[in-house]
Amino acid sequence: MTKVLVLGGRFGALTSAYTLRRIAGDRVEIKLINKDRFSYFRPGLPHVALGLRDPEELRIDLSSALQEKGIAFTQGEVEKIDANSRTVYYKGPNGSLREEDYDYLMVGVGAHLATDMIGGWDQYGYSVCEPEFAVKLRERLRNFKGGRITIGSAPFYQGKNPKPKVPENFVPRADSACEGPVFELSLMLHGYFKSQGVLDKVKVTVYSPGEYLSDLSPESRKAVAEIYKQLGVELVHNFRLKEVREREIVDEGGKKLDSDLSILLPPYTGNPALKSSSKDLTDDGGFIPTDMNMQSINYDNVYAVGDANSITVPKLGYLAVQTGRIASEHLSSRLGVNTKVEKYYPTIVCVADNPLEGYAVSVKDDTWYGGSTSIAQPAAVNHLKKELFTKYFMWTKGDMALEKFLGSW
Repeated sequence: MTKVLVLGGRFGALTSAYTLRRIAGDRVEIKLINKDRFSYFRPGLPHVALGLRDPEELRIDLSSALQEKGIAFTQGEVEKIDANSRTVYYKGPNGSLREEDYDYLMVGVGAHLATDMIGGWDQYGYSVCEPEFAVKLRERLRNFKGGRITIGSAPFYQGKNPKPKVPENFVPRADSACEGPVFELSLMLHGYFKSQGVLDKVKVTVYSPGEYLSDLSPESRKAVAEIYKQLGVELVHNFRLKEVREREIVDEGGKKLDSDLSILLPPYTGNPALKSSSKDLTDDGGFIPTDMNMQSINYDNVYAVGDANSITVPKLGYLAVQTGRIASEHLSSRLGVNTKVEKYYPTIVCVADNPLEGYAVSVKDDTWYGGSTSIAQPAAVNHLKKELFTKYFMWTKGDMALEKFLGSW
């Protein structure tokens, strides 16, 4: 039986594993390796930070969820991939070094949150990118009675060479890996402080390492700027964060912004495990370049999905699911299953929620890639969409079989 190894436990990896099991059936033996036993619905972590949810409400136990679908699970942190010998080396929960061979490999280990690149992070930095980060921010917000808040994204260290084998306009150069969480949290905090009765004592500044939300059309950016104007949010472009201090943040050029509470998306870099892997597997940034079928340009038995793939710009859940689905369809076809392989077409699709004020901004935009769709619409029904999407993810335990239909709402 063909042995397929899946690395990772988030949108891209789970979509790959579930889709492959559904299409290829008993033609394949699937094993998934992930650092943690639990996976989380990460788009819900800003809600944790505001005390609207607990992390446990967004948690999936991979050991049981995968077993129910006939997928083996092993807890372990990937150390490196030897693509020539078809071997993955990983560290078990007890620290022991282990290895696993494969016939085909699906790499969905994601990017690396390089908090070590930001001075003062441990003392003064807050975020919502991980469950523990969101809980830390929740405790800080409970005691925050007023002052200046900065929210922004640190730089994205995107690879350049070798290039993936896709249309060049599908992989634009990005200053930020993803600014959706920044946008969402800036909306949510307005509702939060209003509910706490201290809105008039808070000043929010949103910053970007380049032009804010550059992955959206000028019309959508204008719409967002108008929303910020109504909310009293200040917007600062071209602020490449370098250091967080007790009362300010500092960029690479020495520019400073006053900040009593500093919330950020840490720098995105290539995953250390991929940087330690076979040198011709990754680009110079540590991401795996592929073709349109998510197949490595140098190893035809290796697929890359989600943030680990160099073509997913920005690093977005919608693109992670799409790449995971395509990779599994393509592999299934190679294994003799008559299945249609979806054509990859990048689109920015997300919902920035503001639950305490009863609305969300739904975004669908492909103009960065040469398309003409540009939607950034605030509406009460969009908040319901976010709630239903969360319930769907938890109900299916991360199996996004209907996601391509949900994305067209």
